[in-house]
Amino acid sequence: MAKGTGLPPNTILAAPDFVQHVSLASSVGQAFDVPAGMGIVNFSFRGDFSVRYGSTAAANVTTSSTAATGSEINPTIRDLRSTAATTVISVIADQAILGTLSWYKPA
Repeated sequence: MAKGTGLPPNTILAAPDFVQHVSLASSVGQAFDVPAGMGIVNFSFRGDFSVRYGSTAAANVTTSSTAATGSEINPTIRDLRSTAATTVISVIADQAILGTLSWYKPA
């Protein structure tokens, strides 16, 4: 059998358009404005973290909840264009960690 030609086009992210470095203190949240023109964010952290989309601050997850308003644990990449209300994201961790928010312009 012939060897394949590799990955199909557009299956790997290009370099980000905008990168924010994050240094979180233990249990101290930090809010980030969505940069102008950006709609997709890739999260990369050296430990566990929680994220909340919109103006409400993220909270460390410590108990079970059936509410639809909790923080998301360790998201990877998110398309924030689904709601015009998401102009801010909040990040928190229960220990001090470093990370990045890598932003991409919508196609």
